[in-house]
Amino acid sequence: MNTLPEAVNHQFSALFASLYHATDDLKIAGAEANLMGDFAQVTDINELCQQLQSLDAEVKVAISNFSSSPHSQRAKKSNSRKKNFSRTRTPSSRLRVKVSGETIEESTIAQTFLKSLRVLGFEQVAKLNKVVSKAPLVSRSPVHGYQSQKRCDGWYITTHVGKRTAIRVLGEISQQLNVAIKFESY
Repeated sequence: MNTLPEAVNHQFSALFASLYHATDDLKIAGAEANLMGDFAQVTDINELCQQLQSLDAEVKVAISNFSSSPHSQRAKKSNSRKKNFSRTRTPSSRLRVKVSGETIEESTIAQTFLKSLRVLGFEQVAKLNKVVSKAPLVSRSPVHGYQSQKRCDGWYITTHVGKRTAIRVLGEISQQLNVAIKFESY
């Protein structure tokens, strides 16, 4: 938002604050509905929260697209350093997990990790109280403000893991549950 005029920048900041507070209010209402046992309302509130979060993300994408448009490029200082286009990221590695007679290999490490946890059983893994990236690995409710959680079978799974972390965590879980597991990375 650095290339936007100050007044516009201020309005976007106010919009983001409003979206954050509205989402927070909905989460509180959802918790209250959950305590009262009104699960239909909880589902509706969760959908509204997701819509607000997607609106927030779409606005941020629009702002970044504005910042990268040709008009804003001309507004930047001419003495800024050029990007090194010869520098590239290496392609991410893949992970294959063999557990309980099943071979799991998805397009990303996070998806492979999630499916491996599903095979191990979310209920059993939740009892182990594992923590990944300062968030519970498996929980019934989402962690406020944490983006890397996937909802799967009524559970919230923290998927912010790299190859090493995925292998370490799955290895620890397999030892604690006495389940044989084998890893292949390439």
